[in-house]
Amino acid sequence: MADPGVQSEQEPFLSDCTPGSSEWDIIETEDHYKSRWRSIRILYLTMFLSSVGFSIVIMSIWPYLQKIDQTADASFLGWVIAVFSLGQMVASPIFGWWSNYRPRKEPLTVSIFISVTANCLYAYVHVPASHNKYYMLAARGLVGFGAVFQTCFALIGEKGVTWDTIQLQINMYTAPVLLGAFLGILNIILILTILREHRVDDSGRRCKNINFEEASAEEVQAPQGNIDQVAVVTTNVLFFVVLFIFALFETILTPLTMDMYAWTPEQAVLYDGIILAALGVEAVIIFMGIKLLSKK
Repeated sequence: MADPGVQSEQEPFLSDCTPGSSEWDIIETEDHYKSRWRSIRILYLTMFLSSVGFSIVIMSIWPYLQKIDQTADASFLGWVIAVFSLGQMVASPIFGWWSNYRPRKEPLTVSIFISVTANCLYAYVHVPASHNKYYMLAARGLVGFGAVFQTCFALIGEKGVTWDTIQLQINMYTAPVLLGAFLGILNIILILTILREHRVDDSGRRCKNINFEEASAEEVQAPQGNIDQVAVVTTNVLFFVVLFIFALFETILTPLTMDMYAWTPEQAVLYDGIILAALGVEAVIIFMGIKLLSKK
C-alpha cells in the first residue's frame, strides 16, 4: 500500500492530471514537479526556523538582561521584546519590494544572514564593559529583520561553560541563539543549493519568471488580477492581534512567575518553557482537529 504522504505529493497542484500521464508530460515534467516539492519543503523549514527564532530566547531574556546589566528594569524588557517587531515592520516592505524585482533567493539569504549575525551578537552582549542592555536591544532588533528548545537548554544551567580564547559563554541564555545561528547557516546553504522558484498558471504551465534561467515558447505571462485591499488589511490586523497576544504573555510570563513563586532564573526558564511547550502541543492538536472538522 502506498504511503499517504508520497501519494499526496503525487497529486498535481492546479490540474486534474496525474504524474506519468501524457497530459501531465505536456503541462509539467516530472523533474520540474519534484523540484517544486523540494523548494516547498525548504520554505516550510525556513518558516519554522523563523518562528523558532522569534520565541527561542523569550523565556530567558529577563534573567539574562538582569545578569548582564543591573540598570535594566522591567520597562526596558518591554522595549527589548518590542524592538523585534519594530525591526520586522521596517524590513518587511523593503524585502517585499526587493523580492518583486529580484530573485527571491537574494532577500531570503540576506535576511537569514542578518538573523545569524544578530544571534551571534546576542551571545556576546556580556563582553562590553557597559551599556550591555543596548547591545541586547540591537541584537533583538536585527533578529526582526521557540520555547521547546529553551526548555532543553535550561538543563545547561546559568553558568555553563566558557571558551576563554574567543570570550564565548555557552549557557542557558546563549545556547539557544547559537543554535539559531547554526540553523540559519544551514538554512542559507539549503536555499542556495536546493531552492528553485516556480510559477505556474491555472493549467499548470510555467509562467515567465525572472528566476528562470531559460524561457520556452510554452511559458506564458501570469495574468495580474486585482488585489482585494480589504482582505489584505483584515488579514494583517488579525495577524497583528494574534502575535500581540502571544508576545504579551511571553513577555510577562518569566518575571511574573519569578515574583509570584520565588523561582530562580533556572527554574523560571525550565518551567515556563514546559508550559509553553504544552501550549504548543495543544495548538497542534487543535489545528489537526480543525482539519478533520473542515472535511465534514
